[in-house]
Amino acid sequence: MSKVFTIQLTAPPEAVIAAAKIAAQKNGVALEGDATQGQFDGHGIKGTYDILDQTLSVSIAKKPLVMPWGMIEKTLTNFFIKGA
Repeated sequence: MSKVFTIQLTAPPEAVIAAAKIAAQKNGVALEGDATQGQFDGHGIKGTYDILDQTLSVSIAKKPLVMPWGMIEKTLTNFFIKGA
């Protein structure tokens, strides 16, 4: 049930992760890591991320069965790009 999503960053990785950590805390998601790699767990979604240059690769290891992959991809994009 794992899947990898690739997201092109529009800001420096350090800024993206700093904003994502703030959003994670506000939304009850555990996010640990830095501007190169890390992991997250919350709301039934568990995964890891790696950043190389301006490319963020997110690997989902666990998700709720009722949540479609498209919704997860949109949520991750909003989370890491918009910090929401």
